Amino acid sequence: MGRTVAVYGAGIAGLTAAHEFSRRGWAVSLYEANSEAGGFFRSTRSSGDHAMPSEYSWHGMGPWYHNVFDVMRQIPFDAHWSVYDCALSRPIDFGVAPDDGTAEFDDPSDFLIDVRRMFRMTRLDWFWWTRLMLKEWTANRRSTERYATRNAAAQWGKRLSAEASSTWSACFGPWIGSDWTRVSLHQAGQFFLKQLTSQPSHPHSADSEGPAWDHGARSGWLLLRGPSSEFWFDRWVQHLTTAGVTFHWAQALHHFDYDGTAITAAHLESGERVEAEVHVFATNPFAAVEILERSPALARLDQLCLFGPLTADGPHVQVSFRIAFSERIAWPRARCALVVADSEFDLTIFAEEQAWSSAVVLGDGVASLWTGTACVSSVPGRVHGLPVAFCTKQQFVDEVQAQLLRCGSIDALIRQANHGRNLASFPIVRIEVWHEWTFSPDGIRGRDPKWVNSTHTQPFQPTQATPVPNLVLAGAHTRTAADVWSIEAAVESGRRAAQLIEPDVTVIAQHKPAWLRRLGRIDDQLYRLRLPHLLDVLTVALPIGLIALIARRRTRH
Repeated sequence: MGRTVAVYGAGIAGLTAAHEFSRRGWAVSLYEANSEAGGFFRSTRSSGDHAMPSEYSWHGMGPWYHNVFDVMRQIPFDAHWSVYDCALSRPIDFGVAPDDGTAEFDDPSDFLIDVRRMFRMTRLDWFWWTRLMLKEWTANRRSTERYATRNAAAQWGKRLSAEASSTWSACFGPWIGSDWTRVSLHQAGQFFLKQLTSQPSHPHSADSEGPAWDHGARSGWLLLRGPSSEFWFDRWVQHLTTAGVTFHWAQALHHFDYDGTAITAAHLESGERVEAEVHVFATNPFAAVEILERSPALARLDQLCLFGPLTADGPHVQVSFRIAFSERIAWPRARCALVVADSEFDLTIFAEEQAWSSAVVLGDGVASLWTGTACVSSVPGRVHGLPVAFCTKQQFVDEVQAQLLRCGSIDALIRQANHGRNLASFPIVRIEVWHEWTFSPDGIRGRDPKWVNSTHTQPFQPTQATPVPNLVLAGAHTRTAADVWSIEAAVESGRRAAQLIEPDVTVIAQHKPAWLRRLGRIDDQLYRLRLPHLLDVLTVALPIGLIALIARRRTRH
């Protein structure tokens, strides 16, 4: 004891850093601008919504969330079990639901057929989709330097049919966490590569829902079995408090004192001065820009000077909502999440009661609770002709209802599981939108601006290390092996920040198949010589070689 660390930001990255430092005997103080932990993953219950649980956003956990699951194993859920043991659902079935036609699900039995069917692809669509995906997977430098600047939807849109392109792009928001107007080819490729090739798998014990099972490559995503704050963050804060971490709520960082060698103190907006041997800067990057502007000697330094261009695209608007029904609505699958493929707002929905414990209260008079997210903010809606960014709250609710009711494939699923009753026949108790969004004709605003990867940000992601030896960075916006803004990137960054001070902190690596690593090294050589991608070279070289071989044989005869 006696070694002190101050962590600024109680999101997932900051909590992870505090977790790792406290395990190694440091005296940890954590300062958070909000009154609760969890950042963009937190939940709440409001008396104004009759105790109905609300979530900041849609979130799931893929089989490549190795550091997340490892940390969850270290957090007690109760006296006997961990958060990993008790708080995670079984895998969900993700489906794509068009307005007309049938909802198709990502069943792992036959990957190739699923891709064509789910995304309404022709054989030619599938060929071009596969080719571009393989080009991204087999590139290293070309991917991070060139493909990271190219919009994924536009790149696939050059080759795919209009229907296949729009359906495929609609999944970027619900899956990658960033709308199709921002996602780069690099981010899309890396996300799906991890999902399909992840190792190792994560074992789960038998429970009331069935026998023991493994969560590995090609497995569905997991949700929490209750509201995120109640099932994860409240327990994490309690565990850290027991371990000696001191939490300071509603205490925002204002600026740092820097003497040219080290951080000598930090100052909070309340006027309090904070001294510590190590400072972990884990605020969201937009807040970081403002703090660094008030700490000009730091703002010019390597890594720290990247925050300005890192946030130049502005915050990402992804609005979550809940639809509460007074009757229980059945589904034909045990746990299914749906991308509303033809929705202008790129909606995704999930019935919380499918994954949540039966002990979780859904709210007064609520029998079914659907949570959803609008993932695109710039496309005009079908009712009012306004994008999410310029809707009023009521206009947003009108659009959500209209876009869901227009989706014939969702209605067909509801009819199938509810003796022919359609979705419109189930009474809606209320529709709630995450309370921190302020709607106005002048533009929507959120209390905490959200950063995501985009086609302009890859070169500006800072490392966790800074030129200041007692200042480290944490957050999903920093450079990680996860390489996609995600829960995994946040946990990994918190561990990497702590590892800079305590080298024995474990950071679990992401897996990449050996054959892709070898092909990537070959493409690196081609890229260094300013030659086309390996697949493009092979496409030209193989026919030429075959023609030359045939000509040689004919000459011999």
